[in-house]
Amino acid sequence: MTVFYWIAFVIFLTVAVPCVLYFARYLASGDDRLRFQAMRFYRWSALVVLTTFNIAIFRHIILIIIHW
Repeated sequence: MTVFYWIAFVIFLTVAVPCVLYFARYLASGDDRLRFQAMRFYRWSALVVLTTFNIAIFRHIILIIIHW
């Protein structure tokens, strides 16, 4: 499962870093197109975090059922 967390972390970084960069560019320029792009990357990063969390929870539930 550790490999899974590393993969999720790498995927999270690939979508979170552009989110921060686009948002910083939006703050500097005020262009709404950059804000929309930052919002898209933010939604993808939230999806990765929530999916990782759900998989971890379901993994623990399945392990409890198996060892019960």
